[in-house]
Amino acid sequence: MSFRKLYLLVFAAAVLTAVSCKKDDETKVLPSLNGSLTFYAPEFIEPGQTLTMSPKGVSHPEGGELGYYWKVTPGMSTSDTTRYENGLTLDGKESDGTFSYTFPDTLGTYTISAYAFAKGYSGASRVKYATVVIGDMTGKGSITENGIKASDPKITVDGIDYYYTNIAGLDWFRHNLANPSFGAPYNNDAAMGPVFGRYYSFEEAVQACPEGWRLPTDAEWVAMAQAVNSESTVAENGSITSIAADLMADAAFNGMSMWEYWPKVGEITNKSGLAILPCGFSNLGEKADGQYPVASFSGTNEYSVFWTADKVGETMANYRYVFCEQPDMVLAKGDITTFGASVRCVR
Repeated sequence: MSFRKLYLLVFAAAVLTAVSCKKDDETKVLPSLNGSLTFYAPEFIEPGQTLTMSPKGVSHPEGGELGYYWKVTPGMSTSDTTRYENGLTLDGKESDGTFSYTFPDTLGTYTISAYAFAKGYSGASRVKYATVVIGDMTGKGSITENGIKASDPKITVDGIDYYYTNIAGLDWFRHNLANPSFGAPYNNDAAMGPVFGRYYSFEEAVQACPEGWRLPTDAEWVAMAQAVNSESTVAENGSITSIAADLMADAAFNGMSMWEYWPKVGEITNKSGLAILPCGFSNLGEKADGQYPVASFSGTNEYSVFWTADKVGETMANYRYVFCEQPDMVLAKGDITTFGASVRCVR
């Protein structure tokens, strides 16, 4: 099962849950609570992370108190469920229904169910999903089968191990930069920074590499590719031909295959050792207080996109990308402040 298919299944399950609840309510023929129940939970979390979730969006039509019921599966049995009634916890303390849960330290996707109720009214429900991820790149974390071993050369920066290899006289990062001082993590979930690396504007990318390392030029991307595959050439449109399979790793995320539709690429070999993964790209939007609150993310399972050090005019810069349906590494350009791409550092 692929990374994308997992979330299609998650979405379908949520729809079925909503339909099921609606049918139950209709059978009871009871008036409804006002509004729709919701709560915030990130899609991706760190091992052992505690989430504190507050119910919002629903109220009692007559101004009365609501009760709340929470459950996390797998992990909580029926006897473990948390229930709040009449503004109080079961031990009599005041509560607005806020629920805290500490997740296990193992990989997996967990279902968080919330239910609001009041006597004489049909209840309101909401289901969300949180996936525990681990950033280790040596087969002990969320990314496996990428060819990286714990004994391979590495540097450690901000507590993150960056593995590297030498190609054509340059050391190259074998996975994406995850500098927490710049850019945005996938889905704006901090836990995904060490897993997919972060997505940087060009202005950030030229600053984000560790001391002694830098952003590669496009000429260095070409030289690397031709050192890995002597038959690679640069086409008229700038594409580096027949190199994608040698750059890609047929890796898995939490046990699910990442690259999709790659028969047009040919057999994935990861000959370069760069273990390129389809982490997609981002439309970062405007930056506020050092963050990208409206960043959107696209192309997972399909694209891997990297900044070069080559600026084009005042507002654009070149980037290279690999696409799951073609064997070449393509040259394109993006806005230096709003387009978000991955970074591989060199020295």
